[in-house]
Amino acid sequence: QKELNRGIKSSEMVEMQNGGDMPDGFARAKINLEFNDNTGKIEGAGSFFSLDNLGKAKAEFLSNKKHPDLFANGVNFDAIKSQYDSKNRKVALIVAGAYYAPNTKQIEGIALEDGQMVGQDNVKSGSNGLLVIKNGNPEIQYINQIPDFNAYLEELKKQNADVFQQSSYIRPGGQFSSSNTQKWELRFFVEGERNGVAKKGIINFSTTMTYTEAVEALSKMSGFKITKAIGLDTGDMSEGYFYDKEDKKYLMIDEQVGTHRDEYTNVVVLYNE
Repeated sequence: QKELNRGIKSSEMVEMQNGGDMPDGFARAKINLEFNDNTGKIEGAGSFFSLDNLGKAKAEFLSNKKHPDLFANGVNFDAIKSQYDSKNRKVALIVAGAYYAPNTKQIEGIALEDGQMVGQDNVKSGSNGLLVIKNGNPEIQYINQIPDFNAYLEELKKQNADVFQQSSYIRPGGQFSSSNTQKWELRFFVEGERNGVAKKGIINFSTTMTYTEAVEALSKMSGFKITKAIGLDTGDMSEGYFYDKEDKKYLMIDEQVGTHRDEYTNVVVLYNE
């Protein structure tokens, strides 16, 4: 295992000028990485898209069940963007969130959109992480830390919340290990502290890594102490976009595998109001 994973020599988060020119309420920071090998420092190995103003910055979960038109011939990122534009909402980022249950066109595990079930009927074992979005404010919870999960789910339905299961990678008191040696450009929803201020948002790596390497990079990141991290779907579902203040569109994709638009069952949208 030690031979298969490169150790992380350094991982740092660096401010970008003008917050990376993101829409109001959001900021983008750059992630630089160095492995314990001869590749040297990789500038811009990833980006962190943070919800900096929770009054303005919002998140939303869209499913193919509730929006068949947006997923009809494969996910239509431009149509999703246009729908938000028409409501005077400025989109910052669109990516896949929950896992796709292979050969089913279903979201894997429990999922709610606006309080309505859009996933499977049962909790998927092994996906302990839960992204819960209430009134546009996302937060990470852990299924095994909720005493009465069914009662909790009923409460979230009443609150018209968005919810989906995901793999948990960093959690209080938890330890991650994996024997998976495949490398991908991975993506995570994270919470933590930056310069004494609580921060949350999405980290997108544009460098291929194993999960072990990526989790070590998250854990060792200077400039941002990450206390919670769950996965977002990548691999085949890695195509996503972020948008700057001027509405310029930037592609994020794992070039080896990420062209499976027809398999998307859901997306997470970050936008401002």
